[in-house]
Amino acid sequence: MCELFAMSASVPHTVRYELDLFAAEGGEKHRNRDGWGILFAQDRDAYLFREPDPATTSELSRMVVRDARPCKHLMAHVRRASAGKPALANTHPFDRVVNGRRNAFAHNGDLPGIEDREDAREWIPHRIGDTDSELAFLMLLDRLSQAGASDAEARLDVFARFAAEMRELGSSNFLFFDGEYLFVHADRRRFETEEGLTEPREPGLNIRSFDERHRGQKWQTSGATIEEISGPLHLFASVPLDPEGWEPLPRGTAMALKDGKIVSHYVS
Repeated sequence: MCELFAMSASVPHTVRYELDLFAAEGGEKHRNRDGWGILFAQDRDAYLFREPDPATTSELSRMVVRDARPCKHLMAHVRRASAGKPALANTHPFDRVVNGRRNAFAHNGDLPGIEDREDAREWIPHRIGDTDSELAFLMLLDRLSQAGASDAEARLDVFARFAAEMRELGSSNFLFFDGEYLFVHADRRRFETEEGLTEPREPGLNIRSFDERHRGQKWQTSGATIEEISGPLHLFASVPLDPEGWEPLPRGTAMALKDGKIVSHYVS
């Protein structure tokens, strides 16, 4: 069971994101972690930091928090290995350069049987690691390339249709950044309880939105801080990170965002 976090903002914001605390707030209080990664988008490229080790013992994660990069789009993932051993090659977000833009993908869930799909087999040799998540990423990039979709609505349609197929295999909470738009898909996830992990259930992702009414305010929770809200923005997380403002996303929700604005949104 992994934890996802993302932001789309109208102007660059600095998010202090403490990955070890975030994982605990996300419900993983009693489980070892198998890696972390965070992406700060910068125009067509991005700062991307990843490690296959727990953030609690990582000097690199402390550096990332200390020197967080202002950005309009951010994507983060704290991993609990299910498919694929703990290794750098299996650590999210995965990235590829497509048409001169850095694309990135992170996933919370399991996709058993994906390697048996006919449309997946040709991409298995192109993986760097051996996760179902990276394979799904490569398949999504191929779908987008074949469709030739360039505008946000067309790309969201391809993304949402692909995510709906993946939901038939298992939990498919996806974050995808194509160098311009942030795409989000919500499904189900497992939750940690005193009795152990639950079966997958909704919600798989939650959203919190800030608008002009919040300008100048500070947002802070255990694991993440924005010192000053400077314009409209949206946050996404596997579970609500504080008591106020979060809304669950129904299963099948797909969104495309750019610079703090939801460009297209529907539920399939």
